[in-house]
Amino acid sequence: MYAMPLLNVGTLIKKLRIQQGMTQEDLAYPIIEQSTLSRIENGQTMPNKSTTEMLLERLGYNPSNIDIVVDKKTADIHKSQDELFGLLKTESIYDDQEERTKKADAIIKTLEDDAEFMEERVNRQYILLNKAMCALHRKEDGGCILELLMEAMKISIPEYNEKDIDKYYLSKQDVRIINLTTMVYRDNGRLEDGINVLSLLKKNFEETNIDKESRGEYYASVVYALATLLAYAERYEEALKMCDRAAEICIETGVFRLLPLVTAYKVRCLNNLGDKDECPELLKQSYYASKMFGYHNWVTMVKDYAKNYFDIEL
Repeated sequence: MYAMPLLNVGTLIKKLRIQQGMTQEDLAYPIIEQSTLSRIENGQTMPNKSTTEMLLERLGYNPSNIDIVVDKKTADIHKSQDELFGLLKTESIYDDQEERTKKADAIIKTLEDDAEFMEERVNRQYILLNKAMCALHRKEDGGCILELLMEAMKISIPEYNEKDIDKYYLSKQDVRIINLTTMVYRDNGRLEDGINVLSLLKKNFEETNIDKESRGEYYASVVYALATLLAYAERYEEALKMCDRAAEICIETGVFRLLPLVTAYKVRCLNNLGDKDECPELLKQSYYASKMFGYHNWVTMVKDYAKNYFDIEL
């Protein structure tokens, strides 16, 4: 990791854009003006961290490969964002979730009160996403949550339509919004809508050049989310295939965060299909991996599932 000089950031963006066959207008819209992108590529101006990350994500480049030097205020904002992410992680459910959501609300309010922070379109989208996540944790009305998420999506893609998901250039933040939308669909009995959306999102990843780490983190999460919705819809054979694919992606990319969850869902699918031979070993793998990653709720759920369905003590 190193601080990349101003000129090199613009040069990298220009090189990647040309390699992807994208025009400046394609890459810039609607994040920034085309003229601003031109100045960035020519080394005349330096984009802020959020804009840099979104441009690079659209170009299939992992922003974590660049260490951008920031001032103390920006560093404090990044620290708050990291804390917010930890409070609202969707793969973990905590006994103190109400308290965590209150803390998340306070961080969101502080960021939202920062006029300079809210000037950036990407940051406004970020605030809407996290408000929706808090609302989901509080089990608020699904329609209101979907309105927040749609407003967020239209910041980066004004003409956004779910039927065209596979055609868009999506940032990681866009992917998180779409994933959260399907969770709302699941909780409100719209399983087929959620399955259709995730299938298009999966197709988007398959047709887009993304870096290895992002493929392991985000593509795997989309395939896993699709597996869970298929299981909810009792389409277990299809769900099993998605579990296996998500596990393959984790192993191929060396990003193992989702493996405990994927493995647990594979057990559910196999059990419902009456194919139980692999289940005891898979349950053990999921249990110990969940402990290693600190997924406390999954440790409990896997332990209970093993006891109730297989009479196995973990």
